Amino acid sequence: MFDIMEATRPIWTGDTVYEESFMPVGERTVGMLYPMDEIIRVTDACRSVTFREGEDYLLRDGKLLIPEGSAIAVMPECEYHPMENIPELTSGRGFAHKDGGFLRFAEGGVFHQMQYVITYRHHGVWAGPAAPCDPAKLPRIRCLLREGEPFRLGYLGDSICAGANASARSNLPPYTPIWPDMVHRRLEQLSGCDIACSNCAVGGKQSCWGVENTTEFFRDFVPDLFVIAFGMNDGTRGVEPGIVRDNYRDMAEQIRAINPKCEFVFVSTMLPNPLAPLFSKTQADQEPLLRELADEYGDHAALAPMTAFHQHLLTKKHFYDMTGNNVNHPNDFLIRVYAQVVLSTIIGTL
Repeated sequence: MFDIMEATRPIWTGDTVYEESFMPVGERTVGMLYPMDEIIRVTDACRSVTFREGEDYLLRDGKLLIPEGSAIAVMPECEYHPMENIPELTSGRGFAHKDGGFLRFAEGGVFHQMQYVITYRHHGVWAGPAAPCDPAKLPRIRCLLREGEPFRLGYLGDSICAGANASARSNLPPYTPIWPDMVHRRLEQLSGCDIACSNCAVGGKQSCWGVENTTEFFRDFVPDLFVIAFGMNDGTRGVEPGIVRDNYRDMAEQIRAINPKCEFVFVSTMLPNPLAPLFSKTQADQEPLLRELADEYGDHAALAPMTAFHQHLLTKKHFYDMTGNNVNHPNDFLIRVYAQVVLSTIIGTL
């Protein structure tokens, strides 16, 4: 059911968007990333139900219209934004909404089972960040990929890098892999390389934890390409962006001490729910400093600007359309965007 080629096709190219996610809340008209010309299919996120045009949805002025009587459920605003801490809506966590009351929250596959996906054609032009594919970056890894030579790929990060809320982790269709696995599989598929992979990401961790553990984790698995992906929990705890940058540098230097030829991808974080003041603090300010750090390393490091991509997506869609838990984790669709951004950063002009 999961198609790696479709899943990693960049949303910023072509005239077809593959299984973009949405979750109707309070409104029956839903806009997508692009004004739609033709709807190919609409299903629930588990792909168990295919909805019927004219009965369950209509295409009106480039948007999806959900008529009365549709099998597509529209969540009442009071269930997304309850004024009381109702356990079945908030999992008892009581995360505050910036306008008072509480945010709906759940881990696992709960949000996945309330969301829908749509595949459609459009004639729109991508107005977001440029594709992160600087041809001058990561020359050694790109050479290995072109020549089909084996290499080692290492990851260190937080719960987003560990794959929280990916449908594969929740054992739900379509079993979308975590984004590091998607990157690994697609690189092997494109290049024919035998790529050994070690993902040491752990949920809830900050970049300072990465500094404390990098050498221990990768002493016996020496990476040729090292992907660092923290930032969400640092931002939630109000860590200064300069400290996050310095921690990325420290991790990179530890790896260079093991393998001076190693190249790096510094991944900036997606943003937390802007309606959740407990979570939304300094995340957006990290990316410019990580870009400077990548430039500091010359062609040995590249930035995967996930913050900028998520910022653009949030001008087109609601946070709840793209989240796995409604506060700080991506759903399958945004996990796929992570993979697309990181792949573009690595592959360049392969």
